[in-house]
Amino acid sequence: MKTHALILSLCVLYGHAIAADVTAFKSRLLAATTKHLNLLLNKDGTVTTLKGKGADGEEALAFYRAFEVTGDQSYRKAALSLADRVLHDMREMKFGVLPIKEKEKPESGKTFIGGGPPALGFYTANVAYILHKEGGRGEDLQYLGKVLNEFPWSEEGWWSADIDVKTGESKQPLTKPSIINKSAAIAMATGMLSEALRSVSPELSARLKQKTDKCLYSQILPAQLEDGFWHYSLSGNDPKDKDILGYFMLTTHVLMELQHFNSAYREPELDAALKKAQTFALNCIAPMTDPNTGPACAAHSTAGTPKHYTLADEPKRGFQLGLVLIGGGFLDEGIKIMDASLKHFDFGNGGMDGVHAVAPTASILMHLRP
Repeated sequence: MKTHALILSLCVLYGHAIAADVTAFKSRLLAATTKHLNLLLNKDGTVTTLKGKGADGEEALAFYRAFEVTGDQSYRKAALSLADRVLHDMREMKFGVLPIKEKEKPESGKTFIGGGPPALGFYTANVAYILHKEGGRGEDLQYLGKVLNEFPWSEEGWWSADIDVKTGESKQPLTKPSIINKSAAIAMATGMLSEALRSVSPELSARLKQKTDKCLYSQILPAQLEDGFWHYSLSGNDPKDKDILGYFMLTTHVLMELQHFNSAYREPELDAALKKAQTFALNCIAPMTDPNTGPACAAHSTAGTPKHYTLADEPKRGFQLGLVLIGGGFLDEGIKIMDASLKHFDFGNGGMDGVHAVAPTASILMHLRP
C-alpha cells in the first residue's frame, strides 16, 4: 500500500510539473506572438503594409487567433482590416487568384504571372475562418467559395499547381498530379468553406466538400508511406534540388489546420494519418533540428535536404516542426524545439519571415487551448 501511495504521489507531482511547464510555455508563446503583432500596428491601430505572397492573410489569422486567446479588440480590428484587404485585392483579379511571381510554361518557354497554391489555400481559408467566426458575411464567403470552386480541378482528385492569373489557364496539364502540399493547401480551404457555406449556399458547400473528400481520401491519405512520410508529389517522386522534409511538414501543417477549421475532419482516418506523420517528424526530423545534434534523416533525404536544420539559418523549419510535434502530443520535444526557434523570431518583420514565425506560434496557442 505504501509503494502504491508513493507511485501515486509521484504521478501527481509529475502531472503538476508537466502542467506548469506547458503553462509557462504558453506564456512565452503568447508574449512572442503579441510582441510581433504589436510591432505591425501603427499608432492609429491600422496595420502596416505587408509584403510577400499571402502575408496579409496569414497575419490576419494570427491577429484573430491572438484576439481569441486574449479578447483584445485591437487584434480583432486588425484581423478584419487585413481580411478586407485580401478580399479587395482578390476582387481586383479576374479569377480572384492573387499574383505570386513570374513563371515559365515548360512547353513554350513563354512567361506569365502565376498564382495559386499553397498561398491560395492559406489566404482563402484564413479569411473564411475570420468571416465565418464574425458572422454576417455570407456574400463574401460565397465569393471565396466561388473562387475555389472555379480554380482548375481534376476529377482524379487534385488541383492545378498554379494558373496564369490573367487567363486562368494552368501552367501544366491537369492530367499531371500537383505537388502534394499544393493540393493539400486547397483542400484545407475548400474544407473550411464547405463548413462556412453550409447554411449560406448548400449546393456550393456540398461541391466543395466533395472535392475536399476526393483529394483527401482518394489521393493524399493513400499516398502516405507506412512510416508516415508523404513524398513531395502525389506521384511519389522527390526532386533532388528540394528540401522534401520542409514540404512534408507543410503538408502535415495544412491537414492539421483543416481539422481545426472544420470539425467534420476530426475523424479516425485522418487522425491516424496525422499521428503517423507527427511520429515520423519526431523520429526523423527532430533529431536533426537544433538544439538536437543528430544527422539528417537518411531514409528520406535528397541533395537538397540539409544535413542539419540550424535554426539561426532556417528558423522557419523549427517553427514548422514545433507545431507538428505539439499537435501530435509530443510536448517535451516540441516545446524544446519551439523555445530554440523563438530565439530567432524576426519580430515585426512584415514579410514572409514574420509569417513563418507567427503563423505556427498562433496556431500552437489554439492547439493548447482547453
